[in-house]
Formats: sequence, structure tokens, C-alpha cells
Amino acid sequence: MIASKKLIVLAGLLALTMTSADAQTLRVGLQDDPDTLDPATGGTYTGRIVFEAMCDKLLDINANLEIVPKLATEWSWNDANTELTLKLREGVTFQDGTPFDAEAVKANIERMQTLEESKRKSELSPITAVEVVDAATVVFKLEQPFAPLLSVLTDRAGMMVSPTAAASADDFAAKPVCSGPYQYAERSARDFIRLTKYQGYWNAAEIGYEGVEYQIIPDSTVRLSRIQAGDLDIAERIAPTDLEAIRSDAELALHSSPGLAVSHLFISVGADATGVMAKSPELREALELSIDRNVINQVAFNGEFTADNQMIPPSSIYYSTSHPVPERDVNAAKALIEASGVANPTIEITYENSLTDGRVAQIIQSMVQEAGFTVSLLPLETSTAIERYLAGNFELYIGNWSGRADPDPTLFTFFGTGGSQNLNGYASPELDEVLIAARRELDTEARKALYEKASDIYLSDRPTIPLYHPTWFYGARAAVEGITIYPDGLLRVTGVKPAAQ
Repeated sequence: MIASKKLIVLAGLLALTMTSADAQTLRVGLQDDPDTLDPATGGTYTGRIVFEAMCDKLLDINANLEIVPKLATEWSWNDANTELTLKLREGVTFQDGTPFDAEAVKANIERMQTLEESKRKSELSPITAVEVVDAATVVFKLEQPFAPLLSVLTDRAGMMVSPTAAASADDFAAKPVCSGPYQYAERSARDFIRLTKYQGYWNAAEIGYEGVEYQIIPDSTVRLSRIQAGDLDIAERIAPTDLEAIRSDAELALHSSPGLAVSHLFISVGADATGVMAKSPELREALELSIDRNVINQVAFNGEFTADNQMIPPSSIYYSTSHPVPERDVNAAKALIEASGVANPTIEITYENSLTDGRVAQIIQSMVQEAGFTVSLLPLETSTAIERYLAGNFELYIGNWSGRADPDPTLFTFFGTGGSQNLNGYASPELDEVLIAARRELDTEARKALYEKASDIYLSDRPTIPLYHPTWFYGARAAVEGITIYPDGLLRVTGVKPAAQ
């Protein structure tokens, strides 16, 4: 009997210990498993969420998309706008104790520029040299002005990793070491990523949990049920159809922001393209006029997203107000099809076999068939779809781009000759000239005028048909305080804490 009582007491103590440990761990549900955990080589949206906790950036954005300090506290351009001087935060260390200073910044930029598998090369290519002035001052030198550079440094290209760890590790991504509030602990592919609090963090007083566990849960319905059950504290990308379940539950809270992202119908228009859309501006215009974006938003997303015809979202100061969303006009679409000379145009839409893209594809199919198109749908498993997308092996493709605070990483990337996402073969010397000029212009009003010209060109050529901008929806337990979602859709852990603290 005594032994039995002891076991009961021990079990109770163990339960209390486990509950206390769980309470000190922020449990976050992610839709996708991130790829590599190295800012130089990572390329996924969910990877950026994890990096927000692990790897501080030189600069950041705020809710209004303004550039704000992070590891760099001040910045200035020379008169020619070819040298960017950064003043660095002092007293900062990486998670292995290596000091963060100008030499570390130089090592990081050069690593991302030269690492064979780096995805940051093009973003940082305007930087021709990095000069260390002193421990707290570094200068980026450019051959010519590059206005998007500050924005570039608010994302993965500005994330700082330990030069010591990067130089000594055979596979840095297997055990990354950064300068953020949480350090890498362990990972199980397609299951979880665990981080622990870095006690030496420069802003440790604002970090409310001892650890973060990211759980990979592809099904949005399951993520919702896990929050409702208390098995998760936060979950990203709550489906619009599930929002009412959160809004009506006093134990839950909804956190949201209009997003920078865009979903669009990418059209193969290159010289080698064989689809009927490639050489026919009339058919591309007919396709757009046969689509009702508001219906897509209402039917697929309960009206919670922003129906739009531009790649840049309305939250951006560079959004064009002179190009309103065209209303659906089936008769005009039929007339354009007749003018094209293509009887019964047949098109194929490829997409990732997700619930969201599947709904959108089916709605588009139904709409455009009313105008005279014959549409076949090609849903593919995610990795297969992305492989075909990257190879430019599609006629039309439902693309989802997470967007950036500056318009250049969207417009030049998709429409500029040589842009990394220019996978449909689009080429416009006129647009190239405008986009390059916008890259070199630091005056905001002058850049607005240039991007207005860019909108005139790509919205007329229609190498893609933008459909909507998603709103970022995070669900959370109401007991978690300090969550603020910005337009980039990333969960920032600074200030996030249990309500009891």
C-alpha cells in the first residue's frame, strides 16, 4: 500500500513537471515542413517563420512596411547612393558565443554571395565589396544605386549566422547557429523542429518562452482542432472556412493581416511555348474577362481575401490605383476569342494538389468554359508540380508567391529578363528598362511613377493574371499574449508570452 501511494505521488509530480515544461514551450503548427535551415539556401515560407525565431536580421519591417532597426541600428547612403553604411548593435553574440560585429557581417554577405548552393546570390549581387570600418560600422559598396537593398536586408539575405559555425560545419543546416532569441535543438523531418531559448540574447527580457516547438501539420482542419484541444498554442494559415470557429470561441484568438502574397494564373508565353495562349494577346485578355475574381474570393475563401488584378498588394505605396479590377464580361471574352481566330481554344491548368488551389482551379474552369474555352485540370503532388514549374513545363500554372515589402523582388523577379521566377519565357525590353530604372531610383515619388509605367506594361501584356491577395490568419490560444502579424505573414516571437507572466 505504501509503495502504491509513493507511485501515485511520483506520478502526480511527474505530471506537474510535464505540465510546467509544456507551459514554457510555445507550440506552433506549421502547414509545411521547411526546407533547409540555412538562410543562405532556404527557399520556403515556413522556413522564414522558423528563421524569425532563430536568426536576427540586419533590418526588419513594421506593420506599415517601413524599414526599422534590428541588428543594424542606423543606416545612411552616400551622395551617389552607391555606398550604404550600417551602424551595428553592440554587445550582441551568436548562439555559440562568437561576437557579432562588422567582420561577421562581411563574412555573412560574402558567404551568401559565393556559396555554391546559395539562393541569395542575385539578391546581393549589387554589392561589389564589403568594407569593415570598425567593429560597429560596415559599408556595402555598389557599382550603381540599388533601391531595394534595404528591403533585401529585412529578409533571409540579412539574416546573420555565426561565421565560426559556418566555417567549421560540413552541413551547417543540420545544426544552424544564428543570433536570434532561440537556438536550434533538434529536428524530425515532416514532424517537428525544436528550439531552446538563447540565454545570451541581446533582447532576452522580451522573450517569453523557454522554447519553441514547430509541429508540421499539413491539414488546416487538424491544426484548428489541435488549437481547440489545447495541444497547440498557435497555428498559421487558418482556412477562411474555419475562422468563425475561432471567432466564436472565448478561449481562442484570431490574429491577421492583409498579406503581401499573391496568387496568380501564370501563362507560358515564351518563344518555345506551344499553347494557344502564348502568341495570342486576344486570348489572354479573353481569359481575364471570363473570370470573376470576386466570385473566386467568395466561393473559395468566404470573401476573406482581397480580389485583385495586380501582383503588388493594395497595402503597398507602389500599388497602382489607375488599374481597377476589370469586371467579368463573357460577351466581350467571346468576341475576343472570335477575333483571335482560334476556334474552341483548349488550355491546361497545372497546380499543386491542395484544397485551396483545387477549389480555385475548378471555379476558373467553370467560368472560362462559359466564354468558349475548353479547360483540362492537371493537379500534381507538390514536389512534382514545383519541379514542372521550375522547368517552365506548363501552359498555365496557379502560382502562389509570398511577396515582399519592396516591389522589385516581385516585379523584376517575375517579369524582368533573367528574373529567377521568370519561368514562363516573358520578355519585354520596355519593361526591363523601367524595372532597372526603378532599381536605381531611391526617391519614393520617382519610383512610384516608374512602377506605374511597369503596371501599364505587364497588365496589358498579361504574362500572368493575378487573382487575389491572401490574408494571413493565425489562430491562437487566448492565453498567449503579444502576437502581432505583419503583412509578410511571419510570426515574430519577440513580446510573445503566456498571459500569466
